[in-house]
Amino acid sequence: MRILVAAIVAVLAVAAASYLTLHLLSSSEPLYSVGLGVEFNTHATPVWVALHDNLFSKYGINVSSVLKFRTGLELAAALARGDVKVGWACLGPALVIIDKGIPIKIVAKVHNHGYALVVNSSRIKSVEDLNGRVVYSPGKGSPCYLLLLKIEDVYGIKFKAIKFMPPATLLSALLSGEIDAAAVPEHYASVAESRGLKVLVRSQDVWPNMPGSYIIVNSELLEDHPDLVKKLIQVTCEGIKRIKQDLSYVASVDSKVLGIRENVAQHSINMLDWNTTLDTEEIQEYIDFMYEHGVLHNRLNATDIVVNLELQESGGS
Repeated sequence: MRILVAAIVAVLAVAAASYLTLHLLSSSEPLYSVGLGVEFNTHATPVWVALHDNLFSKYGINVSSVLKFRTGLELAAALARGDVKVGWACLGPALVIIDKGIPIKIVAKVHNHGYALVVNSSRIKSVEDLNGRVVYSPGKGSPCYLLLLKIEDVYGIKFKAIKFMPPATLLSALLSGEIDAAAVPEHYASVAESRGLKVLVRSQDVWPNMPGSYIIVNSELLEDHPDLVKKLIQVTCEGIKRIKQDLSYVASVDSKVLGIRENVAQHSINMLDWNTTLDTEEIQEYIDFMYEHGVLHNRLNATDIVVNLELQESGGS
């Protein structure tokens, strides 16, 4: 009897060990934990979809926190402070903090475009009507600010001044008639349009292939956990795939996250060119434009700040 019991115990021990081994092998993906910094708009649609569909978990990433920012400038400042180590942010703000010596790398592109000049059409009929007038944007160094500079160059006009407010405040000021013209990012431009304001100029009209958002990471994170960064890119690319496969579904996700109507979300998403091709020359042209207009103190070299991990094919372009 004792021999039988001992044999049974031995068999159970072997079975338990085998199960544990198989379980560990099946869980070979390392579980990373990371906080995300995200702009609170449709530029971050791939992230909203990834969070909604648990794509981060699929790639072995535990999202410890999601910090939402009104603008890329605020997100970039958070990266500079070390509040977050990875963010999905517009290129201009990323370059502003890199220009200040913050060790940040650009590792992937998310989209082109997504910025527009919105006006009160009862007072402003054409771009020329804005010559010598005050216009608004979210902040110096923001892509909307750069769009206004590009409009001055292309149309040969000069604004009296460019003043600053957060995007939501700009939208409210436009709707109330407090201001007549402002450059805003999506989704605010599409919301404004749905409320009767006029989109006078989109970035597509004056700046072909204007860079939009990128994944930017703390250099230390990239050095210590390159596999994590690769997975973050893969998650983003899968989110972009879902945008292209089922726009209606993705718009429903954005609608819930951002608190806007689904048709407005869908229109806004369509205003962005979801393009994951990481083009160093495109970034260098952007840098040169910012430097020539006094936004950057140094003419940065794009090759020094871009790390191409060559995963763009995962999301298509």
